[in-house]
Formats: sequence, C-alpha cells, structure tokens
Amino acid sequence: MTERLSPISVAQRLRQQDLFYFTPALVAALFGLERRQVYNLIARLKADGLVGKVEKGKFLLLGLEPERVLSNPLFIASHLVTPAYVSYWSALHYYGFTEQVPLITFVATTKKKRPVSFRNLRFRFVTLKPHKFFGYRREWVGDLPVLIADEAKAIVDSLDQPRYAGGIAEVVKALRSALATVDVAVLVEYANRMGDKSLGSRLGYLLEVLGCPAEGLLCSTTPIKLEPGRPRAGRLVPRWQIIVNVPESALAPQEVG
Repeated sequence: MTERLSPISVAQRLRQQDLFYFTPALVAALFGLERRQVYNLIARLKADGLVGKVEKGKFLLLGLEPERVLSNPLFIASHLVTPAYVSYWSALHYYGFTEQVPLITFVATTKKKRPVSFRNLRFRFVTLKPHKFFGYRREWVGDLPVLIADEAKAIVDSLDQPRYAGGIAEVVKALRSALATVDVAVLVEYANRMGDKSLGSRLGYLLEVLGCPAEGLLCSTTPIKLEPGRPRAGRLVPRWQIIVNVPESALAPQEVG
C-alpha cells in the first residue's frame, strides 16, 4: 500500500485536510495503514523534507512551503500538549501589549511537560491547576488555528506568574496598554476566579497606580511581594498588603520624546 503512496501525494492529502500537525495514529486512520507501514511512510516524508519531527510521535507538515508552519510558533505550541493554550509573554506580545518579542513560546496547560526545542524554536509549559484553566479562545494566526488566552486572561496569567511574562515591570507596561481595551470588571472577575489572593493584591495595587482603581478583589491579608522572584525589601502598601520590591520608576508611565 505504501509503495502506491508517493510522499508528495500524502503531503497534499494532509494539506487538503489542514492537517499541519499529525501523529502516526492519525496517518494510519487516514490512509488505512498498519503501524509498520505508517512509520515507513513517515520516514520517506522526512527524507524528502516534507515533514519535521517535533518530538516523539508528533510531526509537522512542512510540505512545499515549510516557512508557513515554521514561522508560526504559536500554532506549533498549541499542539504539543493537550489541553493547552498560549499565554503569558507570548500572548501579551500577540495582542500588542508589549513590544518585547519573547524568545520562548509560553504555554499554559494542566499537564506537566518538559520544555521542547524544535529547530530554532523553544517552548515552555506552565502547569496550571484545573480551576485556573479558562479564558482562552481560538484565533487564526497566519491562517492556522491557535488556542490563545483572551486579552484579560493573558494579563491575569502574567500577574499570577510574572516570571513567565518578563517580570513585573513588563507586566505593568502590558497592563497599562491593555486598559485601553480590556474591561476592568473582567480583570477582577478573572482574578477572583483564579482563587489566588496574592494575584488579587497585585492587580488591585497596579490598577490603583495606573489610575483605574477596582473594588471587589479577593486580596491577601498578609504582606506579599509585588515581584515574587525578588527579595522582600521595599515599602509596604497596607491597603493591598503589597511589598513594592521593585524600583517605583518601573511602575510609572514612560515618557515619550
């Protein structure tokens, strides 16, 4: 059977069905092949440069236009683990909330998964508790489907774990930009749904600093650090129980000129 399937005809069939990401099991079902036949076929596709192996049992269709997939790390990221959605620094950049281009694509998932490197791309997986896994949607990026945090969830995820979004100073810049389009009430709703009072304190304090004070946030009753990864040195803001352990200049609007 596999002898009658040329690599290019298989690549075309996968392309016609928009199967830019696939597993051996999917190929077996699509072409009615046995396990040995599938791996022989995939080996021929790899030899002709029509597919690329991302990790064990997971392949990308490169076809005759490989850059279409290779230039779209958000699409690749969406398929490396299930369930998953792109978030943190990657989502902030996608929405234009930060000009900084992350060198790693950050993915939220309920599974534990080691980082993946594929060619010159790197992917980092952040494990969330199931109740925090919400607030994402399907977007089309370069005419390929991507599951990505919505604008409010990208901000809330980043405040929850700033180290995956370039640190708190970068998240503050993103929040400032996001407030032009994101409803504060949605940020409050999402933060409370996350069930993390430290997150609520960070969001409440930063919204106040940015001139958009909010009510109804679940906040910490004991002092917590604004930047989790830095020492506790800094002034305490009692209302939010926030220790401002970053230079306050990092929280101020940037002057243009």
